[in-house]
Amino acid sequence: MKKIWIAIGSLVVIAAIGLGAWWAVDQHNYASMVATAKDVKKWEADTKPLQSNAAVEKQLNRLTQATKADKQLMATQATIVIPGLRGAWSINHKTGKPAFGNDWVPQGVTQSGTDFYISMYDGKHKLNSIITQVSQDTGKYVKTLILKSTSHVGAISYDTKHKRLIWSDDTGKRDGAGFGYADQNTIDTYNAKVAQAPIESSRIKWALGHRTSAMTLYDNQLIIVKYGSKASQHSIVAVPLNKQGLPNPISAAKMAQVIAKAPASDLEKDPLNAGLKQLISAKIINSYAPGWDRMQGVAIADNGVTLISQSNGENPGKIFIRVPEGGGWSNLKFTKPTTGATEVNVPNSVEQVSLTADGQLLSMAFESAARQYRETGSFLHRPQFMDRLLVLGVQVK
Repeated sequence: MKKIWIAIGSLVVIAAIGLGAWWAVDQHNYASMVATAKDVKKWEADTKPLQSNAAVEKQLNRLTQATKADKQLMATQATIVIPGLRGAWSINHKTGKPAFGNDWVPQGVTQSGTDFYISMYDGKHKLNSIITQVSQDTGKYVKTLILKSTSHVGAISYDTKHKRLIWSDDTGKRDGAGFGYADQNTIDTYNAKVAQAPIESSRIKWALGHRTSAMTLYDNQLIIVKYGSKASQHSIVAVPLNKQGLPNPISAAKMAQVIAKAPASDLEKDPLNAGLKQLISAKIINSYAPGWDRMQGVAIADNGVTLISQSNGENPGKIFIRVPEGGGWSNLKFTKPTTGATEVNVPNSVEQVSLTADGQLLSMAFESAARQYRETGSFLHRPQFMDRLLVLGVQVK
């Protein structure tokens, strides 16, 4: 009996040592993913990956696809490290002084033809949000654009016609939703180290844009994905653009005035559709379609083929390929195409997707590698994370 207890005790000691070693290695690995201010040049973003190329490939190879067409869509892959995940410089919103943060959360991605632009917000909500610029040719970090607010910056898009970058600027205050934008000349000349201030930009107040998770430009419209905890808040809205290629501003008060013109009986019976009718009649929006649960991003090719991303926690995300049918507020819907890929599995926590106008280059961003998400769980179980942009060479027909 004594020998048995000695054996059991030895096993317990060995297990404790093993778990302790496992814990220590885990702590070291995750601590090494966090940079400090002295590790990164002032006004710039860290560019080192969080994981090896082999780890990224292993994660991608685990994904399964339902059809041959789905596999073909995911076959051509390039990955580009998202700058700033270890840390990046910005400006403290309250003090206006330079500050370093290592809790940046990636949200949106768009491409200009020469560069990718990746939007990120500070997970601690203290530093001004940033947009990092990465060369499409080399995949290397170019610079950081520091914005004027701490906005979630869930949506970002590039207007190739007007050479302009536009992003969601939802501040969370009354009438605080809206869009910020800057032209390419301003972007090209901006140097955070020299300016020691946010990039010069304009802002459009737009009360309907609250909780904007993605947007893209299509057919002289801004297509906006709205995210919310309720099913009625998941939607895709098409907004007309003015002669300058921008949405017209609208305040919450103006929106309420427009909706109030609907017949009282219609507002009482079906307030959502009654309000939509009025907004369309006033040319504030062109169309509306209900969204999907956990819908995050949208991209549209010139021919109207629409790609919609869905985030599913630790499970693989999805890209839905759909064709818009109908028109107007009452019958706009998205259906599966008759040929080609229809639903593609992608790494977890996919956010915005971006498609070039010719439908040949698809990129997607993930928020799973943000510190607040990659460090969840314990050494016994850590979630997968993707610290790269995933870029696919596609043919959307």
